[in-house]
Amino acid sequence: MSKEIRFLKNDLLHTILPEWAGNPFDGKAFLYPHASFQPNIKDILRWQTTVNPQASEKKQDKWVPTVMTDSSALHTTEDFIVWLGHATFLVQIQGIRMITDPVLGSALGLSRIPKQPFTWADLGRIDLVLLSHDHRDHCDHSNLRQLFKNQNPVILTTLKMRELIRKWIPKAEIQEAAWYQQYKTSFQALNIHLLPSQHWCRRGLFDFNYRLWGSFMIQANDKTIYFGSDSAAGKHFTEIGTLFPKIDWALLGIGAYKPRYIMQKVHTNPHEAFEAFCQLNAKNMLPMHYGTFNLSDEPICEPYRLIQEVFGEASLTERLHLPAIGESLKL
Repeated sequence: MSKEIRFLKNDLLHTILPEWAGNPFDGKAFLYPHASFQPNIKDILRWQTTVNPQASEKKQDKWVPTVMTDSSALHTTEDFIVWLGHATFLVQIQGIRMITDPVLGSALGLSRIPKQPFTWADLGRIDLVLLSHDHRDHCDHSNLRQLFKNQNPVILTTLKMRELIRKWIPKAEIQEAAWYQQYKTSFQALNIHLLPSQHWCRRGLFDFNYRLWGSFMIQANDKTIYFGSDSAAGKHFTEIGTLFPKIDWALLGIGAYKPRYIMQKVHTNPHEAFEAFCQLNAKNMLPMHYGTFNLSDEPICEPYRLIQEVFGEASLTERLHLPAIGESLKL
């Protein structure tokens, strides 16, 4: 018997696409509206049992991202963005402070390659947490508990994430959204939307896509920031660029892309990230998802090197920004 497909969204939130009924859900897991993805055990076994063709190069690559630890720039009234490593950014716009996929230390049982730039206390007040999906390198219970130790920011996240988060932070205020929905916040000058990405969710062996995944658009003070989180290449970037035609900053992943027979379906490599940047028609790109954890087969410096080559070949170097971890950029 085939499963009944429902379309889920938060009926309390505004949907910016009137024709969008919600994310398809079969009663157990979220389905892909377009290109589908399913982890393949044969591919995983192949990955684990074959030699990485870049193993020697990767072993010799000792590059580590530069880390800045002066937190004084975090305590200002100006608008800024700080890359804290991997997919974690601290963003302040019009005095509103938010953090994306908060992993400041280690996660997923993986040791952090560069040192941690700040303590949670150094970051100061945080008003909003943008949580894109349930993977442990983006949604880590230890890091979240540290963040909530002395404050209680509102969590903006995806459908079906509340039950997971409440296990760790029972009193957290959590707002879930489907794609193309606008969150409600107490900040009148701030608009945040959940948008598509081409990815997946799972924390255990048997919970594949039980929770939704997505990306975020942040708008305030005449500034627009797109946080792409994890995503493969796809037509959603062009659609998002059409819906939001004045993106100032595109935060896009450039790492964890090898072996291609696994990673191409869920992550962009530097060339695909550049293509996504062009499809978004964004003014500036701030790469992420590289140099922090050892997640894949490419040498650690390769994404950092290749993204510069791609932008250089397109004569767009001035639109690429590669700050140190912990370095503050004015918006």
